[in-house]
Amino acid sequence: MSQRFAGKVAIITGGGAGIGRAIVEEWTRDGGHAVICDMDLHAAEKAAADVAAAGGQALPLQLDVTDLDAIAGMVPATVKRFGGLDVLFNVAGNNMMKNVEEANDEEWRFIVDTNLTSVYRCSHVAIPEIKKRGGGAIVNVASTAGILAENRCAAYSAAKAAVINLSKNMAMDFARHNIRVNALCPGGTSTPRVRGYMARFPAAEKMMTEVCAMQRMAEPHEIAKPAVFLASDDASFITGTTLIVDGGMTAGKHFDLFDSI
Repeated sequence: MSQRFAGKVAIITGGGAGIGRAIVEEWTRDGGHAVICDMDLHAAEKAAADVAAAGGQALPLQLDVTDLDAIAGMVPATVKRFGGLDVLFNVAGNNMMKNVEEANDEEWRFIVDTNLTSVYRCSHVAIPEIKKRGGGAIVNVASTAGILAENRCAAYSAAKAAVINLSKNMAMDFARHNIRVNALCPGGTSTPRVRGYMARFPAAEKMMTEVCAMQRMAEPHEIAKPAVFLASDDASFITGTTLIVDGGMTAGKHFDLFDSI
């Protein structure tokens, strides 16, 4: 096991499954301590147990990122267990397949709170503790939906676009405190939630692969590795950027017809 993150502490929201779980694995594999926050406490505990079995250390916490009281307790619990905080991975999110006519106010607020306001709230409580360590990093997981609009995805696309720009604002504001902030935009990723969706709508997998130059979806670890890179000293001069990890989906349009010309 590498020790490049030895003594470093990271909070990972949405850390019980999917991209968040993969980030937990990558971070702890290199010696970092992980605070695994998830609405599903069992999933967080399972992830923490797997970390411990591999020789690492992790603290599972039940966290609803729309719950102010839960967020308020996240950093104190981290400091109590590990003594400080170096990195925040804002991963938790949710989607809703509705346009602005179909979505009611409550649904809109939920998606925006989960994907955007949670980034503000978690960063708001984490930054003072990261400052105490002399700096660190925040990685905000956005989406290619924040770069290219997707039909019937209005609230999610709007929230993820805002996360990209919020990350730039945060990078400008906290560079003087040696806190780097970057956004990561995954394309289609084969997480348990996405696989469940594709099981209900088989045509979705074909669609998601056809719009990607590499003609497949990412595996969670293929998103986690770039996320952990952004949090590492290897990215020491990278802040305020948006790293797109989408297999070429946003590079341009792929026309099968042209392949035969």
